[in-house]
Parts: sequence; structure tokens; C-alpha cells
Amino acid sequence: MRLIPLYLHLILLTLGNAFLLTLVAVYLSAQGAPASQIGLVGSAFYLGMLGASFFADHFIQRLGHVRALLACCLVLTLAAVALTWTALLPVWLVLRMLAGMAAAIGFVAVESWVLGVSPLHKRSSAMARYMLIYYFSYGISQLFIDWIPVSGSIGFFIAAGLCLLSMVPLRWAIKPDLQASTTGELAASTPPRAERALGLVGCLVAGMLLGTLSSLMPIQLEQLALGDEVGLYMAWLILCGMAFQLPNGRLADQIGKRTMMAVQTAMIAVGCVVLWEFDGKGALLLAFALLGAGGFTLYPTTMSYACGKMQGRALVKMAQKLMFTYSIGSLTGPMIAGIMLEKFQSGLFLFVILLVSGWALWLLLMRILADKPVGTTI
Repeated sequence: MRLIPLYLHLILLTLGNAFLLTLVAVYLSAQGAPASQIGLVGSAFYLGMLGASFFADHFIQRLGHVRALLACCLVLTLAAVALTWTALLPVWLVLRMLAGMAAAIGFVAVESWVLGVSPLHKRSSAMARYMLIYYFSYGISQLFIDWIPVSGSIGFFIAAGLCLLSMVPLRWAIKPDLQASTTGELAASTPPRAERALGLVGCLVAGMLLGTLSSLMPIQLEQLALGDEVGLYMAWLILCGMAFQLPNGRLADQIGKRTMMAVQTAMIAVGCVVLWEFDGKGALLLAFALLGAGGFTLYPTTMSYACGKMQGRALVKMAQKLMFTYSIGSLTGPMIAGIMLEKFQSGLFLFVILLVSGWALWLLLMRILADKPVGTTI
């Protein structure tokens, strides 16, 4: 019950920010911008997230979780409105960077809040509930693309209004107490270096995957002559990821997070094979379901794995490091995929195949080096 105001805030903020993320790509495409430029604007958002990951911990410590979230909402609102004032690419890049910085601080604040108030043995389930709410809001926001004209400024004002409205539930939020952690407690709660490395690399891969799907999947669908159904397919992709959140969280707590990482990798790999080998709407829906279920659960699983049993300030610091690696992935993913999208008709799908292949090899290597069976680390 104490997290209800936080979840309401998350729903409204995600409706606005996630809709704007897709709207920017579709709007620029409608204006005739090349895929590489669209990828650059998408990367600017994640570059801002990367920059904020250097100071998010201190920002949240100085203002507190609630006031930090209020400041982020205000910045996202103003940055969305300012996009309607000019069409200059440098200005858009700066505004999207500012929005990315605000979003990164918001993510660190919310995720450390959720993990910090959850029992250690139920952190994967807590992250699953958080991601379920996030992706539900994200999926619903994609339907706005089909309902709202993307050629004008009305979509930007709707996104800004939702970001502004998300400040209201925080009035009733009870801030978490995450300040109590001694040096001894920190050392005892810190997971082994190999586990943190695996979690950090997993967040990097998740950032590359989700950043690319969010920024460039609409463009890939348009190249496949599915431009009239962009919102529908994006919503299906995200809602499938949402549907697998709770089962993933329960299974990760029961059989191990590393086991679930292997399962997610297999799901993404099968989805890529279906995309590559089969045609037709049915195959596309199946592939998107597997991509969504596997790809959108990778981040919460690797994050809860890397945090181990951390508490207090150490948890906020670790969430900041994970956001840093996630932002690097989100920054580089769209740039690389944008180049491949210009060279190949199904360049985005090829990028996902190569990415998941590398992640699978890394999982196998870590299993061999760690000399322990997958799933023994909870």
C-alpha cells in the first residue's frame, strides 16, 4: 500500500515519456529525416541518461527521493514543450539529452526505492511488479501513436501534460529510509565481483536491446510496409514483455536469476530465428512475443542479481552503476542499429541476432569460469 503513490506517479510519467520517445522517431520520419539522424536523436536521450548516471546518487541524496522525482518531472515537462518551438537538430539533441538526464535520475530513485523497501528474498518479484507497471504504461502509451496526429504539436503537449500530472501522486508518497548502512554492513552485503560483473554486462546488453527496439523498431516496421500498424506492433511487443514480468520474477526467486537469464536469452534467440526465417503476420506476432517476453525481462533480472543483498546507500550507488552501463548500451545500440538499418532491409533484426549471440557466449563463459551451475546464485 505504501508504494501506491509511487506506482501512480510511475504510470503517469511513463505514459508521457514513453509516448514521447516513440513520437519523436515517428515525427522525424514523417518530416523526411534519415534513419541515421533519427538514431542520433534517440541516442541523445540515452546520452543524457549516461551523463546523469555520474551524479544521480548525489542528486538523490541531496534532495531526497520525493523532491528528486518532482524535479525530474518538471524537467521532462519543459523539455517536451520546448521541442515544439524549433526544428533545429542541435536544439533537439540538447533537449533530448536533458530529458534523458531527468529520466535517469527518476529511474535510479524509483528502482532503489522499490528494492530498498522489499525483503531480500523477494526482490526479483518486487522488480517484476515494478516492471509490470512500467511496461503496462509503456505499452498503452504506444497506442497513442495511432490515435493522435503525429505531424503537429498536439502529441508533444499531451506528453508534457502527463509528465506534469505525474507530480500529483508524490504528494502522498512516504519517502523510504535508505540512509542507514554502515561500512561493515556494506562489505557484508556486497555480492562477489563475478556476480556484479555479470549483472553489469547484462544491463549493458539490455540497454542496447531495449534502446534499439524503442528508437528504431517503428522505422523497421515502416520499411517492412507495416507503417499503418506501428502503434499496434509496438504495443504488442511491450505488452508481451509486461505479461512475462510476474512469472519471471517468481521463477527468478525460486530457481535462480542466472537460470532465468539463460531462459530469456533462448527466447530472444528463437524470436530472432522466426523473424529471419519466416514471413507472414502470424510469424511476426510470435517473434515479437518472444522478443518482448525475453528482452524486456532481462533488465530487472540482471539488476536484482547485481544488487545481491545490498541495503541503504550502497543500493542507491549500485543502482547508479547499473544505470550507467544501461545508458551506455542504450546510447550505442541505436547508433549501431541505425547504420545497419540503412545498409540492410532487416538491419535491426540482424543487429539483435548478433547482440544476443554475444550475450549467450558471455553467459556460457561466465558459467565456465565461475565453476558453479547456472541458477545457484539467488
